[in-house]
Amino acid sequence: MEWYPTPSYLMKRKVILDFIRRLPCREFLEVGCGGGDLLALLERLGYRGIGIDISPEAITVARGRVKGGAVTAEEKRVEEIGDVFDLAIASEVLEHCADDVGFLRELRRHVRPGGWVILTVPAHMDRWGANDEFSGHLRRYERKELWGTMLHAGLEPVCIYSYGVPIYNLLKPLYDRAIGRRIVREDSPADRTAKSSGMWLMTGLKGVFPIIFNGFTMSPFYLMQKLFYRTDLGNGFFAAARRAPEKG
Repeated sequence: MEWYPTPSYLMKRKVILDFIRRLPCREFLEVGCGGGDLLALLERLGYRGIGIDISPEAITVARGRVKGGAVTAEEKRVEEIGDVFDLAIASEVLEHCADDVGFLRELRRHVRPGGWVILTVPAHMDRWGANDEFSGHLRRYERKELWGTMLHAGLEPVCIYSYGVPIYNLLKPLYDRAIGRRIVREDSPADRTAKSSGMWLMTGLKGVFPIIFNGFTMSPFYLMQKLFYRTDLGNGFFAAARRAPEKG
C-alpha cells in the first residue's frame, strides 16, 4: 500500500488536529486509520490510543509509523474493541457504512460520558464523482443530514465545518478524471472500501509530495480555509459531537 500527503488530505488533517488540540482528551480510538499518518502525529503529541483498519496492508504500513508503544495499530473492526476512550475519530469512514446511524452508535459506545466523536465525510451528493465510485462510497452528506445523523445516534452535535476551500475544490475534478481509469466495475463496495486506505495516483512521485506539500507550503491554504468553515462551499465536512456527560 502506498501513502503520501496530498493537498486535500493535509487540509483535512489540519482541521482535525486543530480541533483535537483544544480538547481535554489524551486517549483516542481511530477507526479507519489507513497508513497511520494521524496515529504517528498524535503519538508525537503525547496521546495514547489505538488505530484500527480492516485492511491488513494498511495496518502493516501504520505499524511501521508508530514507534513509542503509546499508540498501536490493529487489524480489527470497531465491534471487536472492548475499551472506552476520551475521543473516537472516524475520518472518511461514515460514507462507507450502510447503517451510518448504527456505526455512530457503536462509536458512542466506545467513548466515555462527556467524550468526543470526530468525523470527516465527503460533502454534497451533487459532487459525486469517480473517486466516490472507486473508494466504495455509498453517499456524500449535506450539512443538515450529517447533523441529524449524529442526533439519531444519540450524540450531541457541536459543530460542522466545511473544509478544503479552495484547493480541494480545484483538485477534485482532476483527481476524479484520473482515478476514473482505475475503477474495476466488478469490484463490490466492500472491495473498493478495502482499497481506499491507500494512494493510487502518481505513486512514482511519492518522495516528492512531502517536499512540495508540507506545513510550510500549505500554511496560506490552512488560513484561507478557515474563512469558509461556516459555508457549504467545500468538498468535505468536518464534524464534532459529544457523548452527553452523566447526570448527577
